[in-house]
Amino acid sequence: MLAALFVSLLSLASDSIRITGNCYNVADQTRLSCSTTLVYGSTSQVISADRSGNFAFTIPDSTHHLTFQSAGFEERIISVNQVGSNRGNATFAIKVPMLKNGMDPAIKEDETMFPKSQLFIKVDAPDSLSMHMVLTDHSKRKIQENRPIISSPQNRILTINYILPGPYSLSVGLFDLNEKNRVNITSQESVVLNEGFNFLYVKYSNAKKSPDVVLLTPRTLYFDQSSYNLRKDSKLVLDSVCAVLVRRHSLIALVKGHTDNVGKANLNLILSEYRARVVQTYMNQHGVHPGQTKISWKGSGDPVAANDTEENKSRNRRVEIQLVQKQ
Repeated sequence: MLAALFVSLLSLASDSIRITGNCYNVADQTRLSCSTTLVYGSTSQVISADRSGNFAFTIPDSTHHLTFQSAGFEERIISVNQVGSNRGNATFAIKVPMLKNGMDPAIKEDETMFPKSQLFIKVDAPDSLSMHMVLTDHSKRKIQENRPIISSPQNRILTINYILPGPYSLSVGLFDLNEKNRVNITSQESVVLNEGFNFLYVKYSNAKKSPDVVLLTPRTLYFDQSSYNLRKDSKLVLDSVCAVLVRRHSLIALVKGHTDNVGKANLNLILSEYRARVVQTYMNQHGVHPGQTKISWKGSGDPVAANDTEENKSRNRRVEIQLVQKQ
């Protein structure tokens, strides 16, 4: 009775969001019955899942973490962060992996099963428009985490895994479904992503046409020494680039391969070609039309940093992707 009254009062708060979802056994993907504890300030409230294992609750802006418990499984404590200036009564869907007691705790270090940081996005926009978001990393990391995101009319609820915490700028734009208009910026703001659950509500607002503003920032993929194999983080970047190209046939990806200066120059030229070609192949295998990619390679001849330290060399072992309009 008190719990129901508590949830009803929270639903009236202007800075609250609604969470739905379930917990599941990471070993076999089966749904679990779990309880969720909302912790905000010095107050906490326990909410149980229904008979099917689903939960639904509303949390205020002051909530700083959620605790998930299920009999026979390790407790999960996950921080909560509401991102951006837009609020409203947005609903987000989450799924919480749980590890059975007695299993190897090292499993929790595998981010494919237990992402340390997730971004959940709810987009509120007319069905005639696709929304385009770009998160630009403003941290001092060696390899920055810039991420373009597309929300089509059929996909207004998005989950972004494996995104690094830190300061970003969030640019939001749009383009018409008929592809006649280029991306137009609608808003920009500074945001901070934290470890745990990050919730972002994006609401459409009218934009002035700005054909010279392009939100498709160049992307860089990095490689191990003497290797042309794609890293896991590179595949995630490529997936987001492919999503843009599949949606926008008016764009071409210029793919350019590079190496550091270790080894013979002629072998480095071949390695840089292989790196460019493996990126092109990945894109074609993920729905990008062959006519939308153009590749080139420079070997070690175009470094972005002096090849004097391993850190600088790692910056030169790269493939650069630039998206341009077809002429």
